[in-house]
Amino acid sequence: MKGPLIGAGLLASLGAITLLIATFAGKVSPRDDIADDYKKVSDRTYSSEKSPLVVAGEIVDENKTDERVYTPNGIYLRYYNAVVGVLPSAGGSRITVDDPDRGYARYHAAVGGTWGGPGGKAASFRGGGPGGGGK
Repeated sequence: MKGPLIGAGLLASLGAITLLIATFAGKVSPRDDIADDYKKVSDRTYSSEKSPLVVAGEIVDENKTDERVYTPNGIYLRYYNAVVGVLPSAGGSRITVDDPDRGYARYHAAVGGTWGGPGGKAASFRGGGPGGGGK
């Protein structure tokens, strides 16, 4: 009787592990690495003496991004659960780490046309109210 119970337990464990891998596969967050690698200035803000391009390169080397935007005002990195802004600041960089909604709102002017919305979700609703082309 123990044989079937052990087999069922192993099968359930394998299923749970597979579910965890499927849930978190490809989901990268830079939060911990940024906290470890850069000087904390305030909540969700860090600093570095390196240029924004160098800092963004270091962050991306450790945590591959979903999307990136480079502008003269800063470099913006989008992850599934974070938006990172790397901005020039007094000979170095200021690094901000926000959740997707807050980061998109903060950097909308720089990323709005590229990312399409919070978390990069472009709007799919196409309306059709009055003046929507109907006869």
